Amino acid sequence: MIHQPFLFEENIWIAKGVYMDDQGRYHPVEGETKITHADGLWINDFRMTLQGDNAVEDKTRYEIVPMERGQELTSWVSENPALGKMMGKFIIVDDSIISIFTSENGALQGTECLRLIDDDLYSNRGCLLRGDKKISSWAVELRKI
Repeated sequence: MIHQPFLFEENIWIAKGVYMDDQGRYHPVEGETKITHADGLWINDFRMTLQGDNAVEDKTRYEIVPMERGQELTSWVSENPALGKMMGKFIIVDDSIISIFTSENGALQGTECLRLIDDDLYSNRGCLLRGDKKISSWAVELRKI
């Protein structure tokens, strides 16, 4: 099994890349994600800022059911002011962590893949859909600080 530091270790990761909106426009994006382990729960506090004249900040808090090394699947819930409550699964597949998720009312679905490049770097790709329409997609790198 490949070492996966992202979920299994408390760290802060800096995110940089691009966000694509529902019109296909590219926006530079920067952010930070902080992984903490406490009280039988793993927390991922994520903050992302779309750069530009009208900079927009987005914050999401993920509560993750802890898993042991060697396990391949766990669940999570998140709260986001714009999207509401989301529920998903993390699946460990070799060098990647794949997340599939849906909104509480089922209107939104998405997927995300974090591919381990080395112990300090992940490549992250994902998309959010509403039915047959893309709401957003992203391509970022997460670097441990």
